[in-house]
Amino acid sequence: MQCLKNFSSIRMTAMDLNSKEEDEPLPEKIATENLLLFLDLNVFEKYSKQTFELYSMLMGVKKWTLLMLILSISLFSNAQDIITLKTGDLLTVKMYQITDREVKYKELNNLDGPLYTLSKSNVFSIKYQNGTKTVFDNVSNNDSYNQTANKRSEDGFKKFETDSSDFAKVKEKAFGGPRIGLTYIAAGSTASYLKGNNLNPLVTQFGWQFERRLFTTEDGTSGVVEFVPMVGGIEQGLFLPNASFLIGIRNGGKRSLEFALGPNFSVAPDYKGDKNPSAGLVAAAGLNFVKGNINFPVNIAFVPSIGSRHDAFDTNGNVVKDASGNNVQKNYETGWKISLVVGFNLRKK
Repeated sequence: MQCLKNFSSIRMTAMDLNSKEEDEPLPEKIATENLLLFLDLNVFEKYSKQTFELYSMLMGVKKWTLLMLILSISLFSNAQDIITLKTGDLLTVKMYQITDREVKYKELNNLDGPLYTLSKSNVFSIKYQNGTKTVFDNVSNNDSYNQTANKRSEDGFKKFETDSSDFAKVKEKAFGGPRIGLTYIAAGSTASYLKGNNLNPLVTQFGWQFERRLFTTEDGTSGVVEFVPMVGGIEQGLFLPNASFLIGIRNGGKRSLEFALGPNFSVAPDYKGDKNPSAGLVAAAGLNFVKGNINFPVNIAFVPSIGSRHDAFDTNGNVVKDASGNNVQKNYETGWKISLVVGFNLRKK
């Protein structure tokens, strides 16, 4: 535009000169007009060249800016995965793992944040960053799975999913919680010691249960191992420790049956009244009530009597001898024990 203004200005100046110098000879007028025309063309060329260079530079910048913008959008769109839920909702995420029953991911805008989990029964499809797509339309929406797409963090307190998986494919789960109960000690060396000291053979039990669930089948049946240390007789001023290691099985449902068997170790008064360790067998059975993520077990445990043969003692603690002067042998029984134990436990991992 500037060059056109200059060109017009010069032409007007030329016309003014022509009007004022009409008496000037014709050759001089022609020379003047040729000179002005030459100047006009040089100025136009100069400004045209500058304008073209400026235009070219701006166009070059725009092209590079547009190219970078397209590349950025392309890279961003290619670095994300899209989960389509059966509800129709879309989640833009970074996928981490897909198991038999779960989909694990992180939020795209918080890759350093927690890992989230969805039940595959709630996922319709996943479109990956490379353009491929997986559809999960054949995943059963079983009652034993979560019916909603619960997001739960694995780095802090979380809501645990219901145990459901293919046999031996689910990771182990650990539980723990307090136990309290009552134990009745039948006639035997331990009961005799208690009665001889005006103590009751019905004693309280306080302890803790450590449980590890090894597997869970699709119908909810679980294989478990338990370690249950307890202390009895506290209410009577006694300290009678015992511990049971149990291997068992539990069926599924909100009210499940369970049975376990294993060794029992205890410290109790023997036939002489001395507290000595002993080992035996324990069998336990009961019901497990499930409320949310908490189990409420009610169990009956039975420990058979353990017999042994030793020298007989009279009431004064002296060894009883026969007519020949030999020590009299006697069979001693510890006495069987039966316990009613209740408590609760929650999942630790």
